[in-house]
Amino acid sequence: MRKFRYILILLGILFGSSLSPKQNPKAEIPSSYRVTKGDSWFGIARKFKISPETLAKLNGRTTSENLYEREVLRIPKGNEKLAVSQESILKEKPAFPLTQKEKVLKKYSELTYDPHKGIQFQRGNSSLVRASLPGKVVHVDYMDGYENFVILEHQNGLYSVYGNLERIQVTEGQQVNSKDRLGILSKDKGLYFQMNRQKQNLNPERILEVGI
Repeated sequence: MRKFRYILILLGILFGSSLSPKQNPKAEIPSSYRVTKGDSWFGIARKFKISPETLAKLNGRTTSENLYEREVLRIPKGNEKLAVSQESILKEKPAFPLTQKEKVLKKYSELTYDPHKGIQFQRGNSSLVRASLPGKVVHVDYMDGYENFVILEHQNGLYSVYGNLERIQVTEGQQVNSKDRLGILSKDKGLYFQMNRQKQNLNPERILEVGI
């Protein structure tokens, strides 16, 4: 199921509501949560509608620290629920995902007759693919049309997708910093790059120019 969700992100399909059972609006928020494989601070915080910083702080941790499978986290309730602080807003401008700026061959498009949920770069001299923002590797896979691809999860429900890789040099669960190596491009294709904020597709070209 988790794998399928990340594939849907790549395809730009709205996901989430149809993949999980309806929640009882009267159900109380649990006071604790047991970490499972693939969880992240940002994913857990989004599930309980709190900021990752608040969740980490309540548990005496920071979001830069790794989570461990089966550890139990305390979930803030009532007055413990703090509003998202200004510090949790992503201020860092995303880095260019290639070592050199390459021409965009196919632009982002929301046109119903020709949708394109990411951008396709020209295959130039840049072969090294880098993380555009710090985050966690949540999915590594192969798909026809995108070849090998990597999905990173960032703060505030942001995801970035890097496709058309010949070799992937990260593993699922790995934490990466901005400009860290993700892999090497295919010899005959340029980088496919996509950004999402939860269910919403974003224009990667604009974000690279002006930030989020």
